[in-house]
Amino acid sequence: MCGRLGRPEMTWAELYALQNWIVNGVPIPSQRDPEAQDLSMSWNVKPTQMLDMAFIHDDRLISSTARWWFVPHWFKEDVKQWKPTTFNAKIETAHKLGSFRVAWKSSRCIIPASFYYEWTGPKGAKQPWVIKTDTNDPCMYFAGLYSRLSSGLNTCTILTRPALHQVEHIHARSPVILTNENLVPWMAGEIDHDEAQELGTEWDGRMRYHKVAPIGRDDDGSELIDVIEA
Repeated sequence: MCGRLGRPEMTWAELYALQNWIVNGVPIPSQRDPEAQDLSMSWNVKPTQMLDMAFIHDDRLISSTARWWFVPHWFKEDVKQWKPTTFNAKIETAHKLGSFRVAWKSSRCIIPASFYYEWTGPKGAKQPWVIKTDTNDPCMYFAGLYSRLSSGLNTCTILTRPALHQVEHIHARSPVILTNENLVPWMAGEIDHDEAQELGTEWDGRMRYHKVAPIGRDDDGSELIDVIEA
């Protein structure tokens, strides 16, 4: 699963420029979603909080934000009334589940993050780890699905897969981390279910991870990712 992450220390304009660079050579004009919010850096983003995201709509790359807890477009009550746990979705089954089936076909997105957390150990003595890709890029991109509610609010989920071998000793599942080459095909819906099962495997052996001190629910700040053991 992926239940906590770090939002990149980048302004909206910097993220926007990076996304434009990623699709360089692809004839997709870009714009900012008027519903998007200005988000600040965070080292402890939790489900139900807002994330940056981007998606393709009408052959245009849209930079936006979304509440991290997917609520289907057909749900008409307040988002807080949606009870299923949908901040993550398994890439193996999302295409056939009622909550995600429509989004799988037509509402795919990418979600930037600087790192994510996982925990090991017994209940009451959980050890947090910071995990990220071994690159010099300012952020990595998770494969996601989004929904646009009648209120104008976007909600999203992060897709997960069986853990990469390199990090399976920390957790049994990993978020699906996209390479730059498959960002546009993913958003455009050009990657089918069978092909999607291989997404993220390119990063096996190319991950970094380290232990950090215990994290309180509302803690935030760069000290959260300080190494406590190499």
